Amino acid sequence: MRDMYRETKIKDVKITGGLLYEKRKVAAEKTVPYIKRALNNEIEGIQASGAFENFRAAAGESGKNFFGLVSQDSDLFKWMEAASLALQFERDEREIQKADAGGKSEALEGSIKKDLDEAVGLLAKAQQKNGYLNTYYILNGLKDRWHYLKESCQLYCAGHLMEAAVSNYEVTGETKLLDVAQKYADCIGRAFGTEPGKIRGYDGHAEIEIGLYRLYGATRINRYRKLADFFVEERGQRPCFFATEKRNGDVSDNLVYELEEADYRHSQSHMPVREQKEAVGHAVKAMYFYTAAAEKAGLNGDEELFQTLKALWDSVTKEKMYLTGAIGASEHGESFSYPFDLPPDLMYGETCASIGLFLFAYRMLLTDVDSCYGDVMERSLYNGILAGMSENGTEFFYTNALEIDPEKCEKRRDHMHQQAERQPWFECPCCPPNIARLLLGLNRYIYTASEECLNIHLFAESRFDAEGWTAEMKTKYPENGYIKLRILKSTRGKGRVKLRIPQWCSGITYIVNGMAVSPLTEKGYAVFLTGEEETMDIEISMPMEPEKIYADARVKDLVGKAAVMRGPVVYCAEEADNGEPAVLFWKDGGRMTWEEPLADEPYAYERIITEGWRLSSGEPGLYTTQPPRFEETRITLVPYYRWNNRGKGAMRVFLNTLFPAAVPGTVDRITGGKV
Repeated sequence: MRDMYRETKIKDVKITGGLLYEKRKVAAEKTVPYIKRALNNEIEGIQASGAFENFRAAAGESGKNFFGLVSQDSDLFKWMEAASLALQFERDEREIQKADAGGKSEALEGSIKKDLDEAVGLLAKAQQKNGYLNTYYILNGLKDRWHYLKESCQLYCAGHLMEAAVSNYEVTGETKLLDVAQKYADCIGRAFGTEPGKIRGYDGHAEIEIGLYRLYGATRINRYRKLADFFVEERGQRPCFFATEKRNGDVSDNLVYELEEADYRHSQSHMPVREQKEAVGHAVKAMYFYTAAAEKAGLNGDEELFQTLKALWDSVTKEKMYLTGAIGASEHGESFSYPFDLPPDLMYGETCASIGLFLFAYRMLLTDVDSCYGDVMERSLYNGILAGMSENGTEFFYTNALEIDPEKCEKRRDHMHQQAERQPWFECPCCPPNIARLLLGLNRYIYTASEECLNIHLFAESRFDAEGWTAEMKTKYPENGYIKLRILKSTRGKGRVKLRIPQWCSGITYIVNGMAVSPLTEKGYAVFLTGEEETMDIEISMPMEPEKIYADARVKDLVGKAAVMRGPVVYCAEEADNGEPAVLFWKDGGRMTWEEPLADEPYAYERIITEGWRLSSGEPGLYTTQPPRFEETRITLVPYYRWNNRGKGAMRVFLNTLFPAAVPGTVDRITGGKV
């Protein structure tokens, strides 16, 4: 089995500048406080949340009934994880800037810490003597707990509690929340398993598995790992647990939804994981389940399971993934569709699904240092994930289409799952705290290391210090492709530095300690050798020119269309710059120019300017025998993740291509005459 790298600790990396730093700063200073206020019903005009109030009621501090969806506890837990990571961001900020402790950062940290302590206290007070902790069932009858696991999200919520507890412990060193999570994990362990009298079941939404593996990583208590292993392997065994479990009908009004199905593909429960070959069902559930299974494969050196997951990875990324790293082509069940069915307008593309794909990629990368995983992490991060949050950090996309027509979103039922504008909140607000915790936890994902090897997977201005390595990265990536690294190996013996070569890049050059080199490559990584106590300076230059991107012909919805990428960033045409983008056509051979933001413009974005054609209005009438006419135009493109920060309007990633014979003044290749 391959080498298994451990998850990089949050304190080992500091992101010090660039786009990702700016996004994390917004998340820490704006998004985390905003989400807390939303969860505490402090913001007027948005959907009410029962998250904090449910725990107050469960703790006996109020007599209110449960409010909201059964998944509501998880929203609070994800916020708690994001808030814990925001504390680390603020501490890093003070260290980087060498600011005194009385500044703005301390005030922010003090506020977040106070809110966190309040939440931890509520959880500890609401927790039952046996460790059980779920507000819906505490307030509506503990006798029904563990019923209707297919839809009741009990173990899903528990998994997010465990993740929050581990991150909180890593940042603060305090154990109060970790104790709550361990008591609940032990309660679950007494209820589930293969032993006589235990429940041989699992949750309809995978997540408990990830939480248990992280709990094992923090405590090294083996029973948590064994319980996670059980949940991974039990899913899909026959007879199917969901076909036999006792259903609690009283919970129906509080469910996210109920999906009737015959084979349980929606929860990846249609067959055991080792027999699965195609990614099916709810896209977020699939990603969380595959992430946990990848953790199991790595921890246990299970090559058979890893190869199964590699096949599922290929199913997702080679047949069912959008250009932006979005997944989930079908609104029905928020699910995958069949291979190469990737409609740009009817798609779902939930923000949480892109986050799940990022996490799945990272878990595979910990076991197999292959650039295919880092490439997808990069694609989903700079496109499908960053698009989920506004520039000000307080509006969000739940779904992320590649093509938006605001009128369709408002008037056609088959498009109403899409939003033409980011929203301040949702009835099921899973995405806002999820994107906050992902952004604030990005420290974990840039580097992995052992004493012998330092791997660099993502590019961001940052510092790394662990496993006997120190590294400093200077870059404005993804604004340009120039990266400067200074690396020191302080432990005994020689080592290797492995640097991912992005899939989009051609013509990359390296200068090591002042000399141009052509390194060996290994699974898409450039490999450099270093000795102990030797400082290595590496300069990397990656040409970053705009390029047209075409879909496989089997993607029928994108035949005759093309998109534009520059480096890892997908660009789109917004109505704000171009008018109606549906009538725009690429000019064959049209020159594309990238321009830096103009400082005096509101929401000034980097942009690509290119030559194109605009379909002009022809003879009046719904239909006509006259062929369309075109006029030359300038097309302005902005990064997809920045779209919809300038008001409501239409947007398209893929624009029409125009064959030369259809362009005015060109020769018709069939008749030889002028068009």
